[in-house]
Amino acid sequence: MALRYPIDVQGRGTPFILFTSHRAKYKAAATQTTLTDNKSCALYMPPGFQVADIMRYESASPGLLGGVAENLLSDNNDYSAEDIRNIASTGAAAATQAAAATIGNALGGAPGTVIGGVGSSSAGAAVEAVRAKRMQNITNPNEFMLFRAPGVRQFSFTFNMIPTSARESDETIKIIQYFRERMYPTLSANDLMFNFPEVFTIKFKNVDGIPKIAESALTNASTQFNPNSMSYFKRGNRPVEIGLTLSFQELMPLTQKNIKDGF
Repeated sequence: MALRYPIDVQGRGTPFILFTSHRAKYKAAATQTTLTDNKSCALYMPPGFQVADIMRYESASPGLLGGVAENLLSDNNDYSAEDIRNIASTGAAAATQAAAATIGNALGGAPGTVIGGVGSSSAGAAVEAVRAKRMQNITNPNEFMLFRAPGVRQFSFTFNMIPTSARESDETIKIIQYFRERMYPTLSANDLMFNFPEVFTIKFKNVDGIPKIAESALTNASTQFNPNSMSYFKRGNRPVEIGLTLSFQELMPLTQKNIKDGF
């Protein structure tokens, strides 16, 4: 029997979320689970659930050589005589850097370090600055965005639990314990190693049209007791209102196939 809030959340026919903990499988879009204690947790569907798909792109800048290579490899190699002069003059900066480094290596010791280190960069920059001033142009960095990988999706749920009975109050405390306990690691027998925490399968019930969530780790669980009052039940002295925010992160990035499968 799953822990649940409200008590009748599974019998109402309204949307709810079923959380099931298990050992991590680390498979893209893993949905099958192995129950660790024959218990899951069912909570009502909170409003405002968001799904953010994020891709990782990085800026690449091959600079002058990249632009030259791009042109030479294309079918339209249209360099003019002026282009060649610009390329040659721009190369003076790199040549100055190389010369400074060579002199520095030949001198050795402290003087060589100064010339080979400071000299190589500052001299090259100085030559390029003078060239740019005289020619009234500057090297095109040829920047573009390069795809790296899909981002790992993250999800957050906020539940506001106001128990209406002693049984529901007991269930609320057990739900908080359920998530907090499973997000922590255990220690090995000799206390030298942490065993990975359990992870979760998250399924939406009685609702359609919302992307599925793959195998996820619980990265943050925040509990707020009595956010709007200082009232406590006479039986057990428990808070009358508890806010629970759960943040999850999928264990692996998804691919286009996973999205076609409903994730």
